[in-house]
Amino acid sequence: MKIDRIELFPVATQRQTGIANQHVIVRLETADGAVGWGEMSDLSHVPMYQFDIPELEKMLQQMLLGKDPRNIAKLMDDLIRFFPDEGHMYSRSGLVRQGVDLALHDLLGRVDGLPVYALLGGKLRDRTRVCYPIFRMRSVEEVQPNLQRIEDKLAEGFDLIRVYVGVNAEADAQFLAAFTDRFAGRVQIKSLDFSNLVKWRESSKLIERYSDLCDFMLIESPVPRNDFDGLANFRNFSRWPVSEHVLHIHHGWALLSQGCVDILNVSPYLLGGLQASLRLIALAEAAHASVLIGTTQELNLGTAGVGHLVAAARVLDYPSDSTGPHLYTSDVVKAPVQYINSHLIVPEGPGLGVEVDEARLREMSKEARWTFGLDLAGVLDRTPANRPSAEKK
Repeated sequence: MKIDRIELFPVATQRQTGIANQHVIVRLETADGAVGWGEMSDLSHVPMYQFDIPELEKMLQQMLLGKDPRNIAKLMDDLIRFFPDEGHMYSRSGLVRQGVDLALHDLLGRVDGLPVYALLGGKLRDRTRVCYPIFRMRSVEEVQPNLQRIEDKLAEGFDLIRVYVGVNAEADAQFLAAFTDRFAGRVQIKSLDFSNLVKWRESSKLIERYSDLCDFMLIESPVPRNDFDGLANFRNFSRWPVSEHVLHIHHGWALLSQGCVDILNVSPYLLGGLQASLRLIALAEAAHASVLIGTTQELNLGTAGVGHLVAAARVLDYPSDSTGPHLYTSDVVKAPVQYINSHLIVPEGPGLGVEVDEARLREMSKEARWTFGLDLAGVLDRTPANRPSAEKK
């Protein structure tokens, strides 16, 4: 079996919150007609550049055509040499490797009639609890719409949220106090996420204030990225577990060896796919640390990949973050992954367990528009340009 064809399809999808995000769908085909699908998830982040899709497709063709797709270890080793770890949060290299990694696993699963989790060693769990994101508020006018969003998602079965904080303390405080008054006993907060935007002394003070207003499970990214000393200081003073996104395996080692975190936030889109993510989970296990599965909010293909990672992960102590299929208003699959009572259900069936609607994919790809705009706060916060805080400027 040899890889005979590689195609990349750019797509842009609207979120319910009003912003559009760009993704790249990967199609691999063998000489005998077997097909596998992958996803480079959500490229709408800083740094503000996009792929040259035709050139990237040519490069991947040179690297992969004629190769045996069963030798994932060798193919991914080649890829990381040409697309190395970049050491920042939204690594384009990691996304390239993720897309190919998912497509290879999907292809082999379909050929063998096995779900991807079987290729990863088997299934330890059939679901993971997930949280719906409440994006950062830069004005108090954004509090009430977000409270209503929680009510709407609760009606759909989501009783766990993750709250982005740290820019407007008054908006955060109003939201968290109102959340407790309205939802205590009905909805939980998984984490308060500072997204590396504040220094450790400031985040420590804010956490003490916020903890008087609500309950939460853990704290995420409470210091600027790569401030290992600040993160270790924060963790020493924190009464709650501390999590940070892992950028690559050496970053994970630094976080653990320097006493910075209790929890590694492991994400295939950052690390370069399922195999790389399993290595980080093994690292956490060796250090007796905890793991949660993070997200950039993938489409259904990427979310299905997360589901298979969840199934095979030996360490998974906290709820996961992947709710992308409930954020986007359109997708490229015939039927979405399943969520039941705030849990992502591990897909069954061959490969990733979801079927791509190729006609819809090609139509979406023709209509894709690749632009960020100049609303930097919106790019950072994942909020639309018509939010109240932007209208004031």
